[in-house]
Amino acid sequence: MKEKEKVIIDSALKFFAQKGYSSTSVQEIANDCGISKGAFYLYFKSKDSLLYTIMHYFYEEVVSAFKDIAEKESTPRQKMIEQMTFMLDHSLKHKDVIIMQTREQAIPLNDSIKQLIVQMQTELQQNTIKTIYEIYGDDSQKYLYDLLIIQEGLFHSFLKTLFLNQAMVTTQAAAEYILKRLDSMYLDIKESKEEPLVSNQFLSQLMRKPKINFMEHNNEKIIITIDTIRSKLEYSANKEDLEVSLDVLLEEVRNTEPRLPIIKGMLSNLHEHKASREEQKLIADFYHISI
Repeated sequence: MKEKEKVIIDSALKFFAQKGYSSTSVQEIANDCGISKGAFYLYFKSKDSLLYTIMHYFYEEVVSAFKDIAEKESTPRQKMIEQMTFMLDHSLKHKDVIIMQTREQAIPLNDSIKQLIVQMQTELQQNTIKTIYEIYGDDSQKYLYDLLIIQEGLFHSFLKTLFLNQAMVTTQAAAEYILKRLDSMYLDIKESKEEPLVSNQFLSQLMRKPKINFMEHNNEKIIITIDTIRSKLEYSANKEDLEVSLDVLLEEVRNTEPRLPIIKGMLSNLHEHKASREEQKLIADFYHISI
């Protein structure tokens, strides 16, 4: 991640925590970073793109920490305590953003952000189920999803309590306490020989979500739009010059990191072609460029 991107992310997190996501403008973030609004779009395509990058950054922190814990020579119990301790610490570190997300239930999430949230939740749940199974063994297999729900309920309840009073207890003490309570509940379930409340099959279907390519640049619609413009050039007096601009535009759109000044320049070259104004506006809106 580039240094300027980190500066923008830090500024955005500050404003999101203070004002909320919906009430924060790109202009405010740009002003705080000492850059122009146009310069902001050199690093992030939109405010949604910025939010996605922030969430993906948080996700990578969790993945890296869980990988380190998994590679340690420790018991499953110790690993689960470390995992919960990390998640509590990580959540407290980003407390303001989590509270903002909870408060703003109506944040407009695009498909990429929705998919990322699903993947984060799914992988965390699968990791927890694996660790629960390693702790309690084969006898726990049919109760794994009941135990997952209980563990998540305890975890989130203690997290809310720590949000209110972080000094009340250490995160490690909370993690150890949660696991002990899970022990007690599992023993009670096992001794009573009750049937599981939630079947493994039901929840495994809910958790079976497709993976996504985080680096995918969603440019297919723009490429089709460029082809549409090209098809409208047939009777243009300066057809050859316009086609050169389209070629440059197409090449830039296909780049992993499109350069917005070049895209804006090519759209400027196309401006006099009135028949494709609608398509030009669609491309400009996609990259948040004013034409």
